[in-house]
Amino acid sequence: MIYRRYGKTDIKISQLGFGCMRFPITDTNNPKTINESESKRMLHYAVDNGVNYLDTAYTYHMEMSERFVGKALKGGYRKKVYLATKMPVWLVKSKEDSQKYFDEQLRRLQTDRIDMYLLHSLGKNGWKTVQHCDILGFLDKMLKKGKMRFAGFSYHDELSLFKEIVDAYPWACCLIHLNYVDDDFQAGVKGLEYAHKKGLAVVIMEPLRGGKLARKVPAEVLNMIKQSRLRQTPAEFALRWLYNRPEVSCVLSGMSSMEQVKENITFASEEHVGTLSAQDIALYARARQFYRTRTKINCTQCGYCMPCSQNIPIPFVLELYNDAYVYNAVENSQWMYSVFVKPENRGDQCTECGECEEKCPQKIPIAECMKRAHEVLGQDL
Repeated sequence: MIYRRYGKTDIKISQLGFGCMRFPITDTNNPKTINESESKRMLHYAVDNGVNYLDTAYTYHMEMSERFVGKALKGGYRKKVYLATKMPVWLVKSKEDSQKYFDEQLRRLQTDRIDMYLLHSLGKNGWKTVQHCDILGFLDKMLKKGKMRFAGFSYHDELSLFKEIVDAYPWACCLIHLNYVDDDFQAGVKGLEYAHKKGLAVVIMEPLRGGKLARKVPAEVLNMIKQSRLRQTPAEFALRWLYNRPEVSCVLSGMSSMEQVKENITFASEEHVGTLSAQDIALYARARQFYRTRTKINCTQCGYCMPCSQNIPIPFVLELYNDAYVYNAVENSQWMYSVFVKPENRGDQCTECGECEEKCPQKIPIAECMKRAHEVLGQDL
């Protein structure tokens, strides 16, 4: 296993991290039903073979991930890993709530200290909550008490706000969405470089966009990958783009099978920094452009359309709709829609009030798109 420096700290972590939000489940329609025996086998195998960074969160697997991870790390495994989890900032309504959720997470994880504690999914609204509820003061207190070792945040919003947050506190780490298709999405490559320059450890989520860059890959992209001087699977092609960057501290993979665990460990046991040539980079650019030509709706996920009076998660619905076509992922998008969007908040509940369309910088006909998206995503619901 290759290990990388964790920002300005004195520790090194495996360049492959185990993302604990996609464990195998026994009921495909219920994320709570973690297959504990198989998931424990996978987790232990990963740790035994060099993975020392585990990433979970309060809400993963509908609040079952932390509980499972706490049990799975018994028998000495807790001492072998750096454990990261995240505060559900959107649930925090008062200054007291930070402590309440943190204490609950300690109990779930069966530990007396969390190594990396991240504020989950920061954006415009979350950052306002952080300021209003003095969450940064809470982080200071827990760090001083030794209840957490490092403080960080995960991010889902525009680059300008990302830079503001990076500069607002002496963070140790951040977690950003990045892959070779989404190089300028949210924080993007510019955010990676900015945070690294500021001394933060940068951990990557969605390196395969939820597996979409590895499964049902269009023939056109497969042909591009075959043109590479390197023999590689679509998953390796995507991961190599990230591992090539020295600014990346760790790449998270939400692994759902032992086969994926073994394949990822094998690939992460090789050094990849600086291995891509100009010709290789050009292939990624071609693949990126091909994927982008398949986008149905030009939504930038800026979130200006929110909140919706019907509580429809408009950016998320549009993302699922786009993904269905961009990545040949109709079934996956339909599953995500059925599991994560309540019936009363789906696209067919749009009242066509027009408020979101007035605020949309891209002038997207959102009401019409909600209907189209529900027709595709809501089949058989």
